[in-house]
Amino acid sequence: MAAITHDIVPFNRTEHAYAAIEGLAGTMIQPYLLRLSAPVDTLLVKRVLRDLVTLYPKLRAVIEPGLHRYHFRILPDDLVVDQLFELAFEVQPHINVDDPAALLAWQRRCLHHVVPLEKGIGLRVWYVPHAQRPVLMFAVPHIFADGMTMLHLVKQCLQGINGMPMEAMPIEAPSMVGAIAPAKWWQWPGKVWRSRQHKVAERQLLAKLNVQQLPRQPHPNYGTSGLSLGGLPVPVADLRKAARQLGVTLNTFLTAAIAQTFLEQAPDDPKAAAVIRTSVDMRRYYPKSAGHGPLWGNHVGAFLVIEQGPGKSLQERVKSVDASIKEGQSRFARREMAWTYLFEELMPLMGRTLIGHVGVALRRADRFPQISAHATSLGDVCGYFNPKGAAIQVEQFWAAVNTISPIMGLMEANNELLCSMIWQESETSADDVAAFRQRLGVTLQRMVQEAGG
Repeated sequence: MAAITHDIVPFNRTEHAYAAIEGLAGTMIQPYLLRLSAPVDTLLVKRVLRDLVTLYPKLRAVIEPGLHRYHFRILPDDLVVDQLFELAFEVQPHINVDDPAALLAWQRRCLHHVVPLEKGIGLRVWYVPHAQRPVLMFAVPHIFADGMTMLHLVKQCLQGINGMPMEAMPIEAPSMVGAIAPAKWWQWPGKVWRSRQHKVAERQLLAKLNVQQLPRQPHPNYGTSGLSLGGLPVPVADLRKAARQLGVTLNTFLTAAIAQTFLEQAPDDPKAAAVIRTSVDMRRYYPKSAGHGPLWGNHVGAFLVIEQGPGKSLQERVKSVDASIKEGQSRFARREMAWTYLFEELMPLMGRTLIGHVGVALRRADRFPQISAHATSLGDVCGYFNPKGAAIQVEQFWAAVNTISPIMGLMEANNELLCSMIWQESETSADDVAAFRQRLGVTLQRMVQEAGG
């Protein structure tokens, strides 16, 4: 367990990485757009957000250099935080939130907002009053909160806006080693060895394959991120029914559709592969005996789904992807992820400057690991954070995050499957992304029809 004082909280390995690439890639901010169902007084929204800064101390944290490593320092909940919050909360009545193009352009601008992490605070809020359906843009840098934490923060906002009690969110800072460590100390050598075997086999396989990607022109510097939002053309109920008929989860069905869409770019290439980076919530892998709470912050891992064979049938495709996902999740459960993650646990010892230098060198040489996309699912978002029977509900929701590689954020809202796509505009054009989205929609429609047949 990493030590927490009354105001100093150590970074975990993920947070060290975010701090190190801040200068290279910009703030990894997550602007979540919420369209509310009824007008809400601006002062009420402002008060609720200020209360949230009190209830979740990390929102008033700054990153601070120690003698050798950075850490969070939680600012006292006093006049300085009041002043910083005044800068963090803005009312923007000029945004035409009834124009989808204007709304998209606004969220994209928010995606590039730079937060002074060493001054604070770790929150930016933009509010657009509206006679019927106001919009709240709630943005937190990833170094303070992962997707699960963000959803909980949004849920707390909705509670407060509806006059319901908001919950305090305690700070915990366990080492992420706890989520990969075997139950017994003597199991370490075998678990590390098997983890290394998995990684070596994966690296050897990838070296033989042609990873299918969005059309891409490498660039030595990071530029602006593109943002594409929209619903996919099949109701969630139909997607879930098709997945059930095939004996897989909705998430597996969607991953299979993404892989199939990439593979159809090279139908005659026997070495073609779709490589989908898949997020894993590591909270479930900490032992219950450790006595952790909800673990708000950053506790996300990942594995690769490597899918080949563009000519596979639907049943073969979903069966293959299902096996890959179950194997990836099983490696976490079996504690066979140590080889990669133990090296990452050591990376903070390199220091922020050296990590950043390595990042710059990898970028200029185009040596970062090549993937087709990073796909992550937030689930039924409105079902999660809309209070039952409350007067104010979220009617429209869009999640986004600044990124250095293509990411697809999938979320369900009101029986619609929403997809946020973010990518580097210096590498890939908006037209190419739109074409991929269109192909993905066609793939989903075809898969649902085939499953029903």
